[in-house]
Amino acid sequence: MTPSRARVALAVAAGIAAALLYAGQFVISRWSFQRTLTPWDLAAVRFVVAGSLLLPIVVRHGFRNAAGIGWRRAIVLATIVGAPYTLILFAGLALAPASHGALIVTGGTPVVSSALTWLWFGTRPSTARTSGIALILAGLVCVTWSGVIGSSGALVMLGDLVLGVNAVMWALFTVLARQWEVDPTRGTAIVWVLALVYLPIYLVVFGPRALHAPATELVVQGVYQGLGVAIVALMLYAFAIRVLGATTGSLFMPLVPVFAVLLAIPALAEVPSAPQLAGMVGVSVGMALASGYPRQDVTGA
Repeated sequence: MTPSRARVALAVAAGIAAALLYAGQFVISRWSFQRTLTPWDLAAVRFVVAGSLLLPIVVRHGFRNAAGIGWRRAIVLATIVGAPYTLILFAGLALAPASHGALIVTGGTPVVSSALTWLWFGTRPSTARTSGIALILAGLVCVTWSGVIGSSGALVMLGDLVLGVNAVMWALFTVLARQWEVDPTRGTAIVWVLALVYLPIYLVVFGPRALHAPATELVVQGVYQGLGVAIVALMLYAFAIRVLGATTGSLFMPLVPVFAVLLAIPALAEVPSAPQLAGMVGVSVGMALASGYPRQDVTGA
């Protein structure tokens, strides 16, 4: 049944809101790194909030089989998009601008996922997807090359390389989650519940250091990282896809680097250069082109 105009409008608003939340995580994370919290501290804040809020879902669906996903698959997913992914992401954002994080992670993901689906399933990317990948790569070259010029160029380059690892990890998750047909809610829940394993390690190494940060900063990060990014953004994006379809819904993701670049200007005083703006356009347009491929390209269904 065709959804009503009101429902479509609500789905569009949900998709835009999800893109804003995803973009904001790059900005608000780097904002905190420039003040009080370290990447290790912020990871602990995200894990304790997200893991605690999502624990009831895992309990309801059962620990014995990892909320119906299976422990082998759950551990793999938790490794590539849970605690390790977050720690690597935060390490990269501590070194490179927020805009680099958004562009490299979101732009690099379709490039790597296309390569993986070709290697693993023999699915060649369509002409449109190949053109999109070429635009993404050109855009990433503009962004990274212009960013490494300057006194802190070596650190920025290191941060970009670290963020590139994130793109590979998220691409692995994208391919495996589709191939395994992982339920988004239960998959998200088990990933963040397993991330709670990090907390005892953090306390042994650093103690309750995060609690020494200003209360306002802790609350803002806890709500944004643990609730906004880990839970609300997923629900909004899932709703947009359910109403609009996977292909149309995926077109909201190219907005993430655009929003991140724009948010970083007032929040972090990270004003993009002309080559970086050109790179942003290339990555976003390339992502839009690359998103228009059928689901069976990944699942083989």
